[in-house]
Amino acid sequence: MKQLLLWGTGGHAKVVLDCAVAARAFQVIAFIDDAPIGEFCGHAVLGTRALLAVALGQGYGEILVSIGDNSIRAACFALALEHGLAGATIIHPSATVSPSASIAAGTVIMPGVIVNAGVRIGRNCIVNTAAIIEHDCVIGDHVHISPGVALGGGVRIGALAHMGLGAIALPGADIGERAIVGAGSVVLKSAAPATTVVGVPSRVLALVS
Repeated sequence: MKQLLLWGTGGHAKVVLDCAVAARAFQVIAFIDDAPIGEFCGHAVLGTRALLAVALGQGYGEILVSIGDNSIRAACFALALEHGLAGATIIHPSATVSPSASIAAGTVIMPGVIVNAGVRIGRNCIVNTAAIIEHDCVIGDHVHISPGVALGGGVRIGALAHMGLGAIALPGADIGERAIVGAGSVVLKSAAPATTVVGVPSRVLALVS
């Protein structure tokens, strides 16, 4: 019997749970959260992060961090791996993923997503509803691709970057580590690491702290 542990009980966790249920890869799904509430969306909340120390013994070999914030999600994922858990990879059945694409552990692919040929997606990423990732894109670890994002062919996105709702990156664009691309923005060529860019075409709004 495969058992999945989800870490986090916020709004994003509801969507991750729906994906996990739809994928039908796990017979048991439960949660942990630093403010445990007993039950979440009909599934048990077993306790806090302290449960990681005994999760393997209770049959929970795989985990997915259901928290939207990239930095928090990255820290939680690292801690889970330190306790011997493996990152689950969940793909909603309505998503289209090329056989030549690779998706690393801990990543969730939401409904209606298209992942085309030669794409490489790193660990612990969120590829949210109806995003389109064209051929040969390379996405680093702990990235969040928001709903409706479109990435042209060969786009590169660094670790911990965030593409906002409906943002677009033209073919060959380079999004740096920890960069934030605002909702609806269009990146023509690049977004420097640790910057927030907005607009059409995108321009630097601020440095990311």
